[in-house]
Amino acid sequence: MSTPSAAERKAIGVLERLGIVEVPVPVEQIARRLGAQVAYEDFDGDISGMLFRDEGRKVIGVNSRHAPTRQRFTVAHEVGHLEMHKGQRVFIDRFVRVNMRDGQTNLEERQANAFAAELLMPRALVPDETERLLARHRDVTQPELVSTLAQRFQVSPAAMQYRLMNLGMLDPYSLAG
Repeated sequence: MSTPSAAERKAIGVLERLGIVEVPVPVEQIARRLGAQVAYEDFDGDISGMLFRDEGRKVIGVNSRHAPTRQRFTVAHEVGHLEMHKGQRVFIDRFVRVNMRDGQTNLEERQANAFAAELLMPRALVPDETERLLARHRDVTQPELVSTLAQRFQVSPAAMQYRLMNLGMLDPYSLAG
């Protein structure tokens, strides 16, 4: 399994500090315990979420039009900004595909995405849940594994597939065909 990045270590620290050891991770509760209010709004366009903070308030806004799994990722992403990017008062995040190869996604957004992936799909819990599933269903296909784990962690199948590949638990080449 890969070594956690600084952003992932920060998420691990939040999970440990708050005593979260089961899935699905209660991401909205985490935001509240870190002092943020979570508000669901009908944002126009491609805005997925935002973080606003001043001296007395921290507000995470989530696009209520998005699927519940996307909303969970958005809350986790904004918690990442809250925990890692303390100097900035406002983040407005748009729903765009993350593409690290072309340099289009900036460092803070990549960090918040890595934080969110670790927070929602902790490397300490994904292998255990995978083993538990495989113990019950030895003949499960990889797409079934991804789908079942995604449901268990309350994330999208795409997010779970990407996470399993990043953790070295799924071979991307075995999914082709």
